[in-house]
Amino acid sequence: MRRLLAALTLCLSLVCPVALPIRAQQETADQQGLKTQTVYITREGKKYHLDGCRYLRTSKIAISLKDAKAKGFTACKVCHPPD
Repeated sequence: MRRLLAALTLCLSLVCPVALPIRAQQETADQQGLKTQTVYITREGKKYHLDGCRYLRTSKIAISLKDAKAKGFTACKVCHPPD
């Protein structure tokens, strides 16, 4: 039984350090994907929206999420785009 526990502990210690950098790479890729995501703004509004939001009926201007945030736009509370 002790040998089995020792073997499992050894296996886990070898696998876990490899899994952590992979998870960090995935999180970084997800964060970069948010920066290049397209959202939409209107001519008069101060919010950014997802495609299909009811507030985009009057105008719809495509912009990157990063640029929208840089220009001071905030997320719509109706369509809930990423923050």
